Amino acid sequence: NIMQQDACYAEQLFHEGDAIGQVEAARALAERPLKIQGTPKITNVHDVPIAELPVRVLGDCLRGSVALYCDLPHNPAIRSQVALAIAQWQNNKAPESVHVVGGSSWLGLDLLMQYFKERYYCNGDVLPVNFRRVVLHKHIAGGASGGDSTSDGGYQYLDALSEKDERENAIEFADEIEIEEDEEYRVRAACVTAIASIRAKDGMTPPLVIDFLEDVLVSGDKAAVGSLLLQHEEDKLKRKQSRSVRDMTHRRLVGPNDDDVSNLPYVSLSLVAEALLALCYVNVRPQSDFDSTTGRPIQVKTEHPIVPLMKSCRSWLEWDLERERIRTESNRGNLSGVGDACNTSIAPCAITALCHMALLKQCTTTVVENNDLKKDDEFVAGSKRKSRIIEDESSTAQFYINIFDDKRIAKADAVRAAAAQAVACICCAADRNDTPNAEPMGLLLSLEFMLDRILESTTSPGLRLTLALLMMDACTGKICSLQRVGCFAGQARLCGQGARFTNGPLGSSCGGDNGSSMLLTVADSTLPAANAVNDGARRGLRSLKDPCKDGINQTQARVARFASRLWRTMNGEAVNSSGSLSNTVGICAHDSQLRCQLVALWQWIWPRHCYQVMRSQSLHAMDGTPQYYAMGMEQVIKTTVEERNAAALDDQALVELGEAVEEEIDKQKWRGEMASEAYSNCKKEDMTVVGQPLPLVQKDDAWRLGGWVASTSQQRRVQGADGGSAVTKIRLLVSKSTGST
Repeated sequence: NIMQQDACYAEQLFHEGDAIGQVEAARALAERPLKIQGTPKITNVHDVPIAELPVRVLGDCLRGSVALYCDLPHNPAIRSQVALAIAQWQNNKAPESVHVVGGSSWLGLDLLMQYFKERYYCNGDVLPVNFRRVVLHKHIAGGASGGDSTSDGGYQYLDALSEKDERENAIEFADEIEIEEDEEYRVRAACVTAIASIRAKDGMTPPLVIDFLEDVLVSGDKAAVGSLLLQHEEDKLKRKQSRSVRDMTHRRLVGPNDDDVSNLPYVSLSLVAEALLALCYVNVRPQSDFDSTTGRPIQVKTEHPIVPLMKSCRSWLEWDLERERIRTESNRGNLSGVGDACNTSIAPCAITALCHMALLKQCTTTVVENNDLKKDDEFVAGSKRKSRIIEDESSTAQFYINIFDDKRIAKADAVRAAAAQAVACICCAADRNDTPNAEPMGLLLSLEFMLDRILESTTSPGLRLTLALLMMDACTGKICSLQRVGCFAGQARLCGQGARFTNGPLGSSCGGDNGSSMLLTVADSTLPAANAVNDGARRGLRSLKDPCKDGINQTQARVARFASRLWRTMNGEAVNSSGSLSNTVGICAHDSQLRCQLVALWQWIWPRHCYQVMRSQSLHAMDGTPQYYAMGMEQVIKTTVEERNAAALDDQALVELGEAVEEEIDKQKWRGEMASEAYSNCKKEDMTVVGQPLPLVQKDDAWRLGGWVASTSQQRRVQGADGGSAVTKIRLLVSKSTGST
């Protein structure tokens, strides 16, 4: 509501007991202040500019200020949403460039960093995550009636005490010691994602964010320890627990010398996976300069800013893949072929992030000319050249194909799906430049790769369906921007996974969506890697839809063979890797979901006819000639006279259904036209009516790429229909008073 004041939303955030109301208030404060609110009479409240009050309120909620409705801090789930709202506010109010410093230019980023440093930094190192808290309970004798009853008001968290003597006394005089789950890790993960999503107006990531992400990935998480207690405090807790159990049951169940697995070293897989996936939202470019003679941009001979993050990501990937290989070797006796995605959450996110950063490095690096590579130049010395080769290995499709085909991780469906997604991104990005006399084969190669893996007998049904979805994502331009596998494999919460996949890392918005739409809009300035992948995919899709007016060549014959295999597969026929048929039924004979997805893929690529197949079928008269077999025409489907007659009967039977569909389409078009006419009439007559119709949303580039929320919000913002920055003033009409009371 554009008429709602900021203070009302702040009251709603701290006084409202309903979680939905709190999230709505946080999302609304992320858009404030609006330009429509005008210039107030005061500019500061307690030396704080009123323009900063909304994010200051969100910062207080994030850091754990008491919610007045319950005298406790907000739930970690609410504070996670608040962290994302702060990042959205920062993107809405971001400076024009990352080089702007001072003042309140990066206030939202400062608040997020302040929370993280208060909770998880110590002497410059990132502290390990603790998933439990020690609760000390002291029975309070007496009460309101003055009797011997006890009260439950004496609860105290041990980590809230900082002094050594206070902690020892609290442990000594506690009547009960309990261990409860600490859900602060949810806020930590959201805070890392929010910091990684912050951009300037030019779409670039601040250098402070890069340094922060490098610290998170490098420091401490590889050997996180579950207990933050001192040794003598831990011994005292064990003795007290042992004494308490002995008093209650007259026999000792837990003692100081018994095994306690709660303090063993561990790695928080979900948090590391969240941090790795957050690397996909980083956008940096190497430092560049201009040649004084030619005026062309030249790259300064320094390391790309993304390289340190790529090294950390690569180390995490190798570590998790080795864990999976060891697990497979130990379970070789009961290997069943069924997917085992629950054990691997780091590797899918690491593969997704590594592929994205490798493409980002390629797209933003200026190619060095040969005459610049001097023999005595330090930039191309032997050690430097070797390190660059190791880093560039992650930008090749073969690197991810080897991961997919590794038999020692055959049960890790999420890892294999992430590798297939990376192969599609690398292949499509190879065709991003419109090179003359070069066939765009990247999209076709990636589709053939995933179809071959779908047809493998060892592939699980879930992985087959995921590969079919990735094939559709590659053809619709969403495979690199939405990061399907990383979004659904990095968390253990389905609602959070779906929200990130549909609304981006910062979630949905309230009104204008400048904050999160930047991370969903595929452009060279915001998402260079995804833009390169989509450019190559568009060129490849045009090649697949080529009408073959000039005859058929080797590339078009290959498209015909792929289309034949896809057609036979989705019709339930068994097809091997060579394209020949077998006597058994196919994988789609009993998998309706996979069949529906493959049919949708076929309809998207060839909505009416596959011209390559039709042109190839005209060459069946050459059957038996060397040219016929050289082009692989024997693998292309053939249509007999009986099949043509059967197809004609099917078309005749579906005539009535087609007419009903066309009638429904016309009806929906008519409804859209009426909505447009209603908006035009209201705009001509009176624009002050409350609840006036909104203009229709056009299917722009953002809409076609799957960013429906971003497309709608951007169009509403430009048209001034959301009360955002495009609306600068509002006029209120007051009717004439009659003088009567």
